[in-house]
Amino acid sequence: MVKSAATEHSYRENLKRLKENIEKKNGKSIEQLYKEKQQRLWDVIGMKEPDRVPVLLGGSYFAAKYAGLPYSIVYYDFYAWKQAFTSMLSDYEPDAAGEGLTSSGAYLDILQVKNILWPGGTLPDDIAQQSVDGEYMKDDEYDHFLEDMTDFIIRRYLPRVYTALEPLSRLPALNVGMGGLNRVTSMFAMEEFKKVGKVLSKASEEQRKWSEAMAKFNEDMEFLGFPPFGGRGGFATGGPAFDIMSNTYRGWKGIIKDMYRRPDKLIAALEKINEMQIARAQPADTTTPGPKIGGGGAIHRGSDRFLSKKHWETFYWPTWKKSMQKAIDLGYIPFIFAEGFCEERFEYFLEFPKGSLVIRFTDTDMFKAKEALGDHFCLMGSVPLTLLQIGSPSEVDEYCKKLIQVCGKGGGYIMRTDTDYIQDAKPENVRVMIDSVEKYGRYS
Repeated sequence: MVKSAATEHSYRENLKRLKENIEKKNGKSIEQLYKEKQQRLWDVIGMKEPDRVPVLLGGSYFAAKYAGLPYSIVYYDFYAWKQAFTSMLSDYEPDAAGEGLTSSGAYLDILQVKNILWPGGTLPDDIAQQSVDGEYMKDDEYDHFLEDMTDFIIRRYLPRVYTALEPLSRLPALNVGMGGLNRVTSMFAMEEFKKVGKVLSKASEEQRKWSEAMAKFNEDMEFLGFPPFGGRGGFATGGPAFDIMSNTYRGWKGIIKDMYRRPDKLIAALEKINEMQIARAQPADTTTPGPKIGGGGAIHRGSDRFLSKKHWETFYWPTWKKSMQKAIDLGYIPFIFAEGFCEERFEYFLEFPKGSLVIRFTDTDMFKAKEALGDHFCLMGSVPLTLLQIGSPSEVDEYCKKLIQVCGKGGGYIMRTDTDYIQDAKPENVRVMIDSVEKYGRYS
């Protein structure tokens, strides 16, 4: 893979230059700009009318391409990626950013991960990440999963997803008591298990270096005047249990079969995942001001074109509604990334109190979403990638103007692209989108 010459020192020096440029361009201090953007976001999340429509910008691969660097830096060259991303933000100056952080490419290499393909590793440097859908839990393993999820993950799931951990499949059951412990410990004296230990140690070291490099990224964003979206609040519940089961364990083909062949087992597994989500949730941090975003998740397999209403009501909504309600009870505002077409889901979102959700739409008609939900929740989206990719600047301007005039009416609207995989967007069209909120989005 290609690596840049970026170092922590050059990255820090570049941050200082970017800060100076932003202050000079705006004639305001970073502190002033930060407060303006933060208040704008807090107002719109709280269903108030801000001074103008806020706009968010994400796109790890777009940042790499914008800087003339390969996508592989996202995984293998964290200082180059951070420098590219912060430079992109300083040029466009949105109100906040979607980070889109991933993982250490070296970590993925060492473990020989099979459920994703990534640039610079299993893909060429300039091909974006791809997920590999698969049945990493077999259809006859529900009882094992339900009886002892930890044992199932260690001895079945991990060896199937991480080639380097394949010897774990030969471990005896981990719930056999102290008599079984002697057998387990003796096995770890075998060469193949020694190798697993070395692999895990090496992988954890690579991920540690990656995590440390990324740990202060929000602080770096704040240094440039970009507040975190929604503030920080702690740890809430995770995403839809159905998507966790589908994306992680059964795959789409597997879970479709399960809905018909073993619905009771599937529901039991979804409830088990949901119970664990709720059990580990922590209250929002009330010692800091502002709304706390957490506990929503992305609708991957639950859109109108994936599940009928009957299947949604049977398998998807019950556990997800329960986890989001728990998040709300803990002081969070769940953020829903409604991928795909979700117009048949509007009525379910309305079961939650006014102002309790933020919903980002992709393919869903934003104007229908505004009509159905705009007085109830903060909505986000949805400038199409196709428009940014092949449209003219005037077409982008006209579409953004309509979004602002219709969806921004009365507040509660944040402009954003329909996806953060915008690497094929024309930079000049992204500029038009960002500028449109200042051009058309002022409320006074």
